[in-house]
Amino acid sequence: MATVIDLTQQHEIVEFTGSSNEDINYATTFWQSIQLQPPMESRLVSSDIKQRLKVAPASSLARNVPPSIPENSAVLHNFYVRAKTMEHYEEYNRVQKFAEARDEDKQMLMRRREERKLREKISRNMGLKPKPAEIVFSPDEYEAEAADTNDMDALKQIDDFEKKKINDTMEDSDSD
Repeated sequence: MATVIDLTQQHEIVEFTGSSNEDINYATTFWQSIQLQPPMESRLVSSDIKQRLKVAPASSLARNVPPSIPENSAVLHNFYVRAKTMEHYEEYNRVQKFAEARDEDKQMLMRRREERKLREKISRNMGLKPKPAEIVFSPDEYEAEAADTNDMDALKQIDDFEKKKINDTMEDSDSD
């Protein structure tokens, strides 16, 4: 625990032996001038009379005491009971509005959380894209496809042969 030491209240005595009274007065004045006092702006309390609070005038009636309710008036008592009930009802309505607003905020946060999760799921390509299925050919389909390619190759060979034959006949007729 820290302790506070007040250095201004120390009782150290400085003795000037063999000095004249004039030198002692100069030294005393010097040491008093070195002892720094805080500026007036930093002091919490000013000794100036203008800074003091004015004294309030004495009042004959106390202001903090509520007026006394005559207990013999039933009408007045009923009025106060209804007024108190209305205050409680208004307070209840105010609290209910806060509760409704809190529930709406919770629902909105839950809805936004679900939307954010859906967006994250989509961005990770986990949600809406189905995985491509692996294409597997059965032997019958493979043979049918091979037969189609063989037919195409055969037709191409026939076309090439006919073109070659036509070109050969054209060259023979040109050379004559």
